Amino acid sequence: MGKVLLIALAVLVVLAVASQFVIPPVAENRVEDRLTSGGGSADVSLDAFPAVRLLFGDGDRVEVRGNGLDLNLERETNVFDNLDGFDEVDVSLADYRAGPFQIRTFELARDGSEATYHLVLAGSATPADIAAYGADRLGLVGGPLLGAIAAQLAGKRPVPIDLDMQLRSEDGRVVVESGGGTVAGLPAGLLAQVITSAIVVRL
Repeated sequence: MGKVLLIALAVLVVLAVASQFVIPPVAENRVEDRLTSGGGSADVSLDAFPAVRLLFGDGDRVEVRGNGLDLNLERETNVFDNLDGFDEVDVSLADYRAGPFQIRTFELARDGSEATYHLVLAGSATPADIAAYGADRLGLVGGPLLGAIAAQLAGKRPVPIDLDMQLRSEDGRVVVESGGGTVAGLPAGLLAQVITSAIVVRL
């Protein structure tokens, strides 16, 4: 009986060691595939001990680097569900598109000792695209028509978007702790949520 127990323990140890080498690369590749489905490049690093925690959205650290991505905006409310389980978060993307927004830089970070996420974002969008997207987001009829009107009134020159905000997760939902302002009439909190969701729901 003792020999059987030792064998079982040895098998469990071997499986645990093997999982440390197998699970992270598989999970990283899946995230990279989701991020780059529309084009661009991404490099993802996931750390967890034991690695099986990653199967439950839990881990020590997640690091994401990306460039040239083309992401659809998601109607997702629990944006941070995929990140809250990690002690440290470090996401840095450059020169990508999220719906109507052309983003030059996107930085999202959270230290294990902090409860808030720090978001720094620089990008642009045309008034027409913002108006059309805002109308659709709010469920208003005639989104494309509003976009055409906005283009006539404000032209097609891109409007700069610059956000530097502290965000808090409330059951996965984005809550703005500090920072604010508006961009072409859209609340900065809404912009932070929709642009962040395009990335985070794929992690």
